[in-house]
Amino acid sequence: MIFVTVGNDHRAFDRLLKKIDEIALRIPGKIVVQKGYSGYCPRNAECFDFIPMSQAMDYIKGAELVVSHAGIGTIILCREHGVPLLIFPRRRQFGEHMNDHQMEVARALEERGDGQVTVVHDEEQLEKGILEALENRGRCVPGKNPGRANLIRTIREFIEGA
Repeated sequence: MIFVTVGNDHRAFDRLLKKIDEIALRIPGKIVVQKGYSGYCPRNAECFDFIPMSQAMDYIKGAELVVSHAGIGTIILCREHGVPLLIFPRRRQFGEHMNDHQMEVARALEERGDGQVTVVHDEEQLEKGILEALENRGRCVPGKNPGRANLIRTIREFIEGA
């Protein structure tokens, strides 16, 4: 199963969802989509707006691949559970986000050369990226992720300092 998640930003991410719908019949296996506030719901995939975090965790843990915006929470969860991740960042120029910080996150991950994360910037490369990520999924292993501890520490320091 491939789990596609667009996160919970109030802006639509129809660009990703329309492309997933277009290529779904050429991708092996079931595709499950969390579409958030997006108006488009792929016809060739199971689709819902939002689910409780516990259920989202079940989808992530059970996925052969997660396709996602460049959300830090999803990145951390996939790393912790050894789930391959394909990132397709939201873009400001398409009205998908208020700025291009997701592009910055994606570039940083590309520079790291992490075999567990595939980054695709152009929707015309999405199908190829998904197929390659599925081929390489055996190389992913669960691991400790210092990013989670650092994020929690930073939030705690911010709250305690406020």
